[in-house]
Amino acid sequence: MIEFIDALWSTIVALAPSLFLGLVLAGLLHVFVKKERVLSHLGKPGFVSSAKAALVGVPLPLCSCGVLPAALGLRRDGASMGAVTSFLISTPQTGVDSIAVTWSILGWPIALAKVIAAFVAGLLGGTIADRVGNGSENREIRPACAENETGSLPRRIWNYSFNGLFRDIYGWLAFGIAVSALITTFLEPGQLSQFTILNGPLGLLAALAIGIPLYVCSVASVPIAAGLIYAGFPVGSALVFLMAGPATNAATMGAVRKTLGTRVFLVYVLTVIVISLAAGGILNSLNVSVSQPYHAGHEMSSITGLLSAAAGILLISGMAWFAFREFLYLRLKSSGKGSSRITVKFNVDGMSCSKCEMAVSGALEKLPGILNATASAGKGTVVLALDSGSEFDRVEAVRTISKLGYEVRGE
Repeated sequence: MIEFIDALWSTIVALAPSLFLGLVLAGLLHVFVKKERVLSHLGKPGFVSSAKAALVGVPLPLCSCGVLPAALGLRRDGASMGAVTSFLISTPQTGVDSIAVTWSILGWPIALAKVIAAFVAGLLGGTIADRVGNGSENREIRPACAENETGSLPRRIWNYSFNGLFRDIYGWLAFGIAVSALITTFLEPGQLSQFTILNGPLGLLAALAIGIPLYVCSVASVPIAAGLIYAGFPVGSALVFLMAGPATNAATMGAVRKTLGTRVFLVYVLTVIVISLAAGGILNSLNVSVSQPYHAGHEMSSITGLLSAAAGILLISGMAWFAFREFLYLRLKSSGKGSSRITVKFNVDGMSCSKCEMAVSGALEKLPGILNATASAGKGTVVLALDSGSEFDRVEAVRTISKLGYEVRGE
């Protein structure tokens, strides 16, 4: 148990500083890069639009579930099919936060390889999608995410980076850290390297088989990939996992097929598979070595060590806070209003992330008679806790949700 806790702490300390740096950069990108300027470059079908979409997508910190509504929002606003497909493929694999973490944990060669592979995959997939798209996609898409940009510049960056982005990924980040710690606790360094079959194409296919069905965001995939390398997988297999894990999972693949059509869906999946395997094979052939700083216990200066430890404590505190808030605090808040509490449930389409949930909940809780509003993007629901002694205007609640850009079903 002590070894597992030590592995957890070592992973967190190595990951936390670069993660926070990446989150701040993500907030700056969000605040200063205007959507209108981006859209003006993505409307015309062809190679250039696909290349621009990939360039835009690579630094954006969106996971595979978050990128889908954003991409469909681009399509609704006039982006070409190829640009949307390129954006869908390249964005979830990278992001400035993921790039920073990959560089810190696995080194710059892996980080650079991931960026190049994501760009190539997006460019290739987008170019092909423009040629084979069957035009059956749903163009009537609700806004990808409600914008609630108020307050000072630091507050807007904080809200996007930590109240939004970090809240979206903290659960999967904790999962990735735990998996990495388990691997390093129960396996000796390089133990799986004795199976020479993993050094060839079968090793790449094994990483692909793990990554495709598993939902894991690009940041959370990094400690898992580091654990695979520690256990003896070649770096090429780790790169395959870094690409396939964040870019694909059962939920998003089904949504892509439904909204963009079968042909584009096949382009999407096959491009990720082919480019990830090719990139992994190339990386293996280059014999790139990866240092594993948090496994090997590399030396740090006292100042660097203190800063990393402080960042690690902040990371643990942040994950614990959001876990407490989502799994305990809100339940206590909902159930602690006395016996007069009643509930009303709405089915809502269009919410895609915690930022959407916060916008909807915050707006509804300002209305008379509503004690608490709990929005769930995953379930597509909003549950209102009402005070039976106060008047509740159902029509006004529906109107409030609609004003934010979401649709209440069954009304």
